[in-house]
Amino acid sequence: MDLRSPLVALLAICAGTASAGSCMSERGMRQQLNALARPQGERIVAALDRIDGTDRQLLALRSYLRLRSLDDRWSWTQAQIDAYRESDEYRALLAEIEKISARFAADNPGYTLYANTEVRSLDTQIERWNENRSVGAIAADLYAAVCDSGATRPQALRSFLLEWQPEFPAPLAAPGLSPHGRARAIDFQVQQGARLVAGTSTAAIEGEWVAGGWAQKLQAAIAAASSKFHGPLASPNEPWHYEYRP
Repeated sequence: MDLRSPLVALLAICAGTASAGSCMSERGMRQQLNALARPQGERIVAALDRIDGTDRQLLALRSYLRLRSLDDRWSWTQAQIDAYRESDEYRALLAEIEKISARFAADNPGYTLYANTEVRSLDTQIERWNENRSVGAIAADLYAAVCDSGATRPQALRSFLLEWQPEFPAPLAAPGLSPHGRARAIDFQVQQGARLVAGTSTAAIEGEWVAGGWAQKLQAAIAAASSKFHGPLASPNEPWHYEYRP
């Protein structure tokens, strides 16, 4: 049995086609990636350095390059998160959620909403990016596509990354770019007492959120109770995910 990692296996395939000029070496790929990352600033370089595998780094870099500015998207530091927890803005968020929860409970007797207001740190985002299987599969597709493209210079790679589209959207924002990192996204769950009725798993979308009608019921409660929540997130499909615009 071949126990090599998917990335190592992919590199072996690339090496086998190197004579055709379709794939550079792993070292060459990293050099190009670093050349594109450095102009984006130290926080990007530091984040990429903590991402496992050149393929996942390339997928994250694609997201960074597609933004005009990172300043209004980059996740808060722990000091900023702590300050937010003591702010009027945080108390206003809780008040909006309370209105939504009250309306949902009135519309659906016996059921309650749980809202996750935890700010998702950069550390957590990187950890999930490194572990998520769907991210890994999309990243492997991107790496293979780069090999096939023959891009052997940083600007050619940059153009390719900007134009490339995955077959399916990644289930996570690139580390540092999640709206959860600035308390601009809230995930809701439906409960009946202590029992979880509709959770935040993609496996629950069809059976719990769609067939169970909870996606529509949550949307109706939010629309009736608050003008500061917008959603749900359409791509990727997350019926529990709403953007908060204070």
